[in-house]
Amino acid sequence: MIVNAIEHADSRINQKILIGPNHINAYPGETIQFPCIVSKQPNAIVTWCWNDFCTLGKTQLLRHETTRNGLIHIYQYAAYPRFQLSINERLNHYNLSIVHVSNKDEGIFQCQVQRTMDAHEARSERVRLTLITPPNGQPTLLLPTMPLKQGQPTNITCLSAPSKPASKLVLYKNELPITEEPLPKITYELDIQSKKNLTKLIYIIDDPDDTWNNALIRCAQFYEYGNSPFRDAATKLKVYYKPKARIESQNRYPLTVNSTATFRCIVYGNPEPKFSWFANSMDLTSLTSSIISIPLSRQVHNHSIGCTATNSMGTTNTSIRLLIRYSPKFVVRPPKFVVLDFNNQQSSKSNPVILRCIVDSFPRSKISWYRYGEKLIEGSLFNLENITTREQQGLYSYQIETDGFQTIIEDFIIYFKGKPLIYIQEFKHYRSSNTREFECQVYSSSPILKISWRINDQSIESTDKSLISTTCDDNSCKSKLLYNNRKILSSMNNLNRLSCIAENEHGSEQSRLYQINSFEDSSTILIPVVCSIFLLIIILSIAALYCGCRAKQQRKRSSIKKLPIVYDAHYSINELIKDVGCLRTSDFHTCNDNDQLSLKIEQSKIEPTDRLLASLFNNSSSTKKLMDNLSNESSINSSGFHSKSTTTTFNNEYSPRLAEIADYTFSGM
Repeated sequence: MIVNAIEHADSRINQKILIGPNHINAYPGETIQFPCIVSKQPNAIVTWCWNDFCTLGKTQLLRHETTRNGLIHIYQYAAYPRFQLSINERLNHYNLSIVHVSNKDEGIFQCQVQRTMDAHEARSERVRLTLITPPNGQPTLLLPTMPLKQGQPTNITCLSAPSKPASKLVLYKNELPITEEPLPKITYELDIQSKKNLTKLIYIIDDPDDTWNNALIRCAQFYEYGNSPFRDAATKLKVYYKPKARIESQNRYPLTVNSTATFRCIVYGNPEPKFSWFANSMDLTSLTSSIISIPLSRQVHNHSIGCTATNSMGTTNTSIRLLIRYSPKFVVRPPKFVVLDFNNQQSSKSNPVILRCIVDSFPRSKISWYRYGEKLIEGSLFNLENITTREQQGLYSYQIETDGFQTIIEDFIIYFKGKPLIYIQEFKHYRSSNTREFECQVYSSSPILKISWRINDQSIESTDKSLISTTCDDNSCKSKLLYNNRKILSSMNNLNRLSCIAENEHGSEQSRLYQINSFEDSSTILIPVVCSIFLLIIILSIAALYCGCRAKQQRKRSSIKKLPIVYDAHYSINELIKDVGCLRTSDFHTCNDNDQLSLKIEQSKIEPTDRLLASLFNNSSSTKKLMDNLSNESSINSSGFHSKSTTTTFNNEYSPRLAEIADYTFSGM
């Protein structure tokens, strides 16, 4: 029997609430409706619960309404006349309506489908009916006793005015909503007196500090129903907090030595704090001004200076470190001359192992070690254990680089005990004259016995042609050779060998310079070259001008046109005779200017057709006869002699003369 009951229970159908009721906020006097659409068995009963009371009593039919979705039966609860149940059995609609709602109707509503032998029960969500009642006042801010104190947590509480439903509260700090953690906490309460809802906002300030001092706190109340006005409440907070202090620099960075730095101590707090200066943890109570000036030197580098602010809430210290730029200064300097002796085992134990170069500077210097310009290592230490052969001796150097300062380069010599170490070089600053200077640097741990010079294996002595000077110190000697280049090298070949030989107790050593070519001063060579070029340019210019003039004259001669003298038809024999008379008597003032020029130019080149005029100039006795002939010729040809134009030659050029129309009458002389 029990098994059959379980199997029967499992075979029941699940009834469902397809569409259930929702929360409703309504104004008094409105008509509202809670929907309930179900899926149920035909014999299942649908009921409504109000404030968990699921037996509303008997119903009676009010009316029927016919719609396109079917017939609707409207029933009225006998105990609650304003509660009506609308049933559409075809669609399984069981909607609850309340006519003219009032405060008495508020509560929780739920739709249920009762179980049957073949189906489970079904329930909708519990929903609330609320009558809208706007708030009639502003919110209230509840604050602790002022001033607040740093380190003591405190609460800010805001209560809304009673309303239905509850109002919304937002807390602002300096007109900005508080959205950072911890967020304000919101709770809802029921006002017992008014039976309305209250909204309660609580915000906890864990540690009030200077950011809360004089902060504007505002609580805003919003009601989303109806046309209720926006209302708020605001106040300012007062907070006691530990003082704040900072040092303001009024200098240009970086700081440098031999200058003055000025600093200002800025403090603030509530209550008003007092300040004092300190340096390297030593109180400077004598300094009462908020501004101080400090002379900067290498000694105050990396020191600290600060100020202290104190009030009733506590003490605050702040400080800065003085970082002053200064040039490198040697703390440990490598020796100029390092002697190594690996021949004697006892003395080799006493050889230096490490060279140290330590400098004091800011910023920190970078130290590099070199041999003949080739970088070996970086750092303040140079290990000598790797230098074991005589070939490794010679000139070394270290370089100190400091940002903002000039690089320091120092040379030193690593010398193996034995024969001298020799370097020879020539100075270039004498190249502008005939005198040349060479220097021979000799290093030795034992006394240097002799230094001599040779050129092409011939000894050079200090004479009028050369001058040799030698100076020595503890471990080195410097010999200078100054000589006249022409006197010494004029009789020698271009390929020369200059040698410097030094001797100590261990023997002698030499260093040579090859291809010491004799040369003249560059300026003495340059001046003749420039003068020769200048003279050549002048000669070429003169030749070019001469050729140009000759070519121009030839072009002018070739352009002269040999044209005959042509007379116009209107040119009478009388005028010709007159002109001839002018020429004969050399009375050029009475002659026409153009005709004078034409005759003068052409008189040396008379054509055969002009023999009549030529005889006039050459034979004075026949002048009269010539004039008569001309008169006769004029009388014969006066009616027919005509020329379209007359060409007048002027300055080796020619131009047509305009013909003049006129009648001339010839008369004999």
